[in-house]
Amino acid sequence: MKKYAIFGILSGKVVIAVILGLFLILLLLVINDNDFKELSSTKVNPDVTFMGEDIEKMSEEEVTECVKQVSRKMYRNPVDASIDPVTEGVIPELYGYQVDIAATVQKILSASQGDIVDPVLNEILPQYTIEDFPEAPLYQGNSAKKQVSFLVNVAWGEQHIQEMLGIMEEHNIKSTFFLIGKWAGKNPDLVKEIVSRGHEAANHGYRDTVLMSRLSAEEIKADICKTNNLIKEITGEEVKFFSSHCGELNEDILRTTAELNMRTIMWSLDTVDWKLPGAEKMAEKILNGAHNGATVLMHPTEQTQEALIIIIKGLKEQGYDIVTLSELINPCYWRYENL
Repeated sequence: MKKYAIFGILSGKVVIAVILGLFLILLLLVINDNDFKELSSTKVNPDVTFMGEDIEKMSEEEVTECVKQVSRKMYRNPVDASIDPVTEGVIPELYGYQVDIAATVQKILSASQGDIVDPVLNEILPQYTIEDFPEAPLYQGNSAKKQVSFLVNVAWGEQHIQEMLGIMEEHNIKSTFFLIGKWAGKNPDLVKEIVSRGHEAANHGYRDTVLMSRLSAEEIKADICKTNNLIKEITGEEVKFFSSHCGELNEDILRTTAELNMRTIMWSLDTVDWKLPGAEKMAEKILNGAHNGATVLMHPTEQTQEALIIIIKGLKEQGYDIVTLSELINPCYWRYENL
């Protein structure tokens, strides 16, 4: 009898122990679940903003939904480079973009207090780029970009360049200077200053007294290479763009620049400042004709200095950014505030 009594007592203790164990396990699960809910509902740190919105204390699920909504608004298809049927020039491509939802959510959840978080974007590449049209000249940038580029042809007028550089610096703009090689060789310090101020040096041929149309393909190549080498020797930078004297175009010019991995550049707006028509008249022509992706041709004259101030102010009032040619054709361009 004692044996069975002891067994009964032990069995009762085991049952009680099991019950207590199960209760403790259940209690821990409840506590952990509450802790998880508490953590998940306060994942985002205080004062964190995303796309201008305060998202502090959002749960991971709420953050994910917020990012998905932004993703739908921000998605952009890529734009292929194409040939303009009017000018037969190439129009640059644009990359498409889509928000990387998972990476953006993680970026938000790991943001510190007070951080401003931008979405993580993945590029979508176009099928065709300007590299698929190497011999096509370029007259303008893609019209989806509200940008304008100043193309300054320099064969003379060095006495006006310092003033132009000062005006551009005052208004925080950068331009592309197409330099005659012979002029650059005589003014290396000025060439260095142009580049040191953040502007871009390009090739305008070695001499402005010889038309490219009168040269053979071999002579054209030698002329362009001579200027390229001179500019690189002075600035240390490779030259990417070429514009011929008087804007001449023929197959030899286009083929040669393509072989040299360069782009022949034309323009879409011309100040015709070398005729000295007056600053007001020049500015009126450019501002009335301004368009997205415009390239504005000018030279260093005393009237250009005065017109430049009016043109810069007017273009900015119209909402244009004034950038170098390289930036104008840069395919990576979607600003959040425009979406």
